[in-house]
Formats: sequence, structure tokens, C-alpha cells
Amino acid sequence: MMNRHEGHSWRRVQQDERGMALLAVLMVVFLLTLLGMTSMQLAGQEIVGASALQEERLAHHATEAAVDMVMGWFHDPALMPQGLDSAWLAKRVTTAQGDRSYFDVQGRSQFTGTASQPDVMFDAANPQHDRLLNDPQTGWFKSLKGLARILTLRVYGATRPGLLCTVEVTAGAGRDARVTKTSSVEFGAYAIPALHAPLQTGTVGSESAQTRPGSVLVHWGDMLVRGAAYFSRPEEVPIKSGLAAVTGQAYGDMTHREDRWLDIQLGGEAFFAQLPSQAWSGIPSNVHAYQEPVPGLKIDQWDYDALKRMAKQFGHYYGTDRDGLLYPGGLIQPGFGRSAAEIFESTGPGDHRGLVFVDTLDGLPPRPDNLGTVVLDQAYAEGIFIVNAHVRWQAGQPGQAVPALSPPPEGQQSLGSRIPVQLSGIHLQGVLYVAGDMRYTGHPKVYGGVLTHGSIVGETHGSGELEVWYNHDLREGFMQGLPLVFVAPGSWQTQL
Repeated sequence: MMNRHEGHSWRRVQQDERGMALLAVLMVVFLLTLLGMTSMQLAGQEIVGASALQEERLAHHATEAAVDMVMGWFHDPALMPQGLDSAWLAKRVTTAQGDRSYFDVQGRSQFTGTASQPDVMFDAANPQHDRLLNDPQTGWFKSLKGLARILTLRVYGATRPGLLCTVEVTAGAGRDARVTKTSSVEFGAYAIPALHAPLQTGTVGSESAQTRPGSVLVHWGDMLVRGAAYFSRPEEVPIKSGLAAVTGQAYGDMTHREDRWLDIQLGGEAFFAQLPSQAWSGIPSNVHAYQEPVPGLKIDQWDYDALKRMAKQFGHYYGTDRDGLLYPGGLIQPGFGRSAAEIFESTGPGDHRGLVFVDTLDGLPPRPDNLGTVVLDQAYAEGIFIVNAHVRWQAGQPGQAVPALSPPPEGQQSLGSRIPVQLSGIHLQGVLYVAGDMRYTGHPKVYGGVLTHGSIVGETHGSGELEVWYNHDLREGFMQGLPLVFVAPGSWQTQL
């Protein structure tokens, strides 16, 4: 039997064990409670952190949206909202040729301000500016839908020579815009030359095809020919009339061929099929021969080196071989050549090829002995195509319907004074510059302009026609689909 002393010892041991167990339970409860409180605190901090991160992202996206909107204002004046003085977006410098530009002859931008003294400044601290920027109904950035606010918008000079300007935006998100983000980016500008006449060339037709020359027809602008021009019968040459209807009709579909803006300026003589050169009775009064040297023809100069440099930086540059194949980057490698039509072709209006530069055979400025021959037979092309070669244009496909705007009436410049029309069967929208001769078959139609240094000749014994409608925007260096300004590579900077 267990004696009394041993019984007391056993009971004490049991009591000590129960006490230790209770203490262990209390420690576990305490640790669990501490862990739970820590987890709740961390979760709360994570929620706050996630909210702050979300607000930071909103502020960043708001600055990007503001930069995109400013770029849109440069590209399309019609996008500029009411209350904004568009004068600071306009080209304010006049070049030696009388054209408007963002840069002076030394290449200095018209934007000369600094971050502390910008050319343009909008600050939401100013109630009037805040309404312009952030009003939920009429503000320029109402699309942000109150998720973020534009606090400041500055435009000032670029830090790198040759660039246009710096756009700096500060946006805020969250309660009282507590999270802010500032983004700045520099814009460059494409120096696309102005095009003052829709067709400019050396000669039209040839003496060998004088009896049945093809037709080269122009709508909405002047036809400039440095040398002689060979036309079909006088009655097929459109006359100039201020009462002419503005439609998208081709001349072949008109009862009376007439146009409001067409003057045919020739440096040499005008020849007409089956008509002696002395028999000028019945010749349209808008045909002006012997304009050189007095008063002279103002042919636009598209500089080889400048356009080549621009294409290598921001466009598409191709070398060519004697088979008329094009090679990206100018590196001629067997098996890598592509046809010009493949390079030029667009799927439809809006699918813009940008600036495409095709170099000479030796990569040097055009000469009579370094020009290859490029064949164009695409259904539709959209872009600015600089072809330092001879061109054979085979227009056998139907082309595309494109919307167009007529030039404004003389003495007016407003967008509202231009008449919208639909042009059908267009094969090229933009500009085609040819350093050599251009020969065509079929009925190629252009909305924009055609320039050739050499001659334009039809190859189908009088049955072909080249018809060009002028895009008046080219007078200001604007080309639909080609960015007027662009974000300079490596210039985007963001700070909290």
C-alpha cells in the first residue's frame, strides 16, 4: 500500500503538472492573440499600401493621358477644346520659301521657355484653369472621370537641339490628390516639306507619243511642268471656273471638265494632239506656257539628304538593286529583297506606311546613272513615298474609296469652309516623289500629290490616265496618318 507521505507527493506532482499545462495553454493563447493582432495590422497596412499603389498608378496613367491629348492637339487642330488658345500650337516661323514652320533657319524651335518660365502654363490652383482642366462636364480631361486630376500642364523648350518642346504634366489621385506623379517628355517634329501643287514634274508626255498622248489630270490645285507638256485634244483639258461643282467625280465622268483651282503652268511649250502649236484658239485660258524664266515656276524642293536622314531615324529606309527589289536598312543581300508593291501596300484607309525612303543604287544623291527601276502594282498605298529611282506604275486594280476635303475658297483658311467629298478608286493617298521618270498604265488615282524630277509618260498609246486630287493639308506639311510630332526616344521621365 502507498503510505500517506507518498500520497501527498503524488498529489503535488499532479497539481504541478496541471499548473504547467495551464501556463502552456495561456502562452499559446497569448501567442495566437499576438499573431492575430499582427496579421490584422499587416493586412491593414497591405490594404493601405495597395490603395496607395492604385492611386499612384492612377496618377501615372493620368499624366500619360494628358501627354497623349496634347500630342493630339498638335496633330489635329479640330481636337483642341474650347477655351484653349490655339496660337501656341500653330507654326509661327516663316521660312525663306514663305512656308510656316516650328523651326527657324538655324533649326531652333519656336518653344524657348523653361520649366520655371514655360511657354504655356495651366495650373489647377487657378480656379479658371481648374475648370478648363478638370471640370467633369466640360474639362479637357473629363475622360478621367474624377479618378485623377491634372494639377499642372507646362509646355516649354526641349533640352536637346533639334527637338520641338517639352510637355510636363503633374497629376494627383486619391482624396485631395494626396498621391501625385509628374511626367515629362520631349516632342520632336517631322520636317515634312510643304507641297504647294498636287503635280510637279519635268515634262508631261513625249514627242514620240504626241499623236496619242496619255492624260495627266489634276483637281483642286496647280499643275507645274518645268518643260514641255503634250496633251490630248484641247476640249479634254479641264478649264478653271469659280462656279465649278466640288465633287469626287473623275473628269471622265463629268459632262463639262472644270475645276475651281486648276492652273496649268508650263516652263516650256504646250502641244495638243492634231493641233498645230500656232493654233491657240480654243485653248483653255488656264494653260500658261513659257513661264520660265519669267515669272518662273515655284517647284518644291524635297531634299535628298534630309529625307534620308529622317527615314533612317523615324521612318522606313530601303536600298534597291537593278531588279527593283527593296532591302530593309539598305543592306543588299540575295534572297532578302522584296517588291516595292509589297512594301507600299496598305490594307485600306488608315493603314499608313509612314515615311518610306527608297535609295539609289549606290546610296548617293540621284544621278542619271544610279537610278534603278521600281514597279508599283499595289491596289492601295498610303504614306509618303520617296523613290530615288524610275517608276513604272501599273494600276490594274480598283483602288479604295477615301474621304477627302477640298481646299478652302480663296482668301479663307477655316476648316469649315472646306467641302467633304468621297473619292473612289484611289490607288495612293499621300505623296509619291520620283527622282527619275514615271511611266504609267491604266488609270492610277492619287489623293495628295505627285512629284517627279523627270517625265510622266503613259505607256498605253493614249488610253491611260493619271489623275491627282490635291490634299490641301500638304501645304502646311500635314499628312494624314503620319505623326506631325512624336515622342523623342529616351526622353520620358517620371517622378513622384
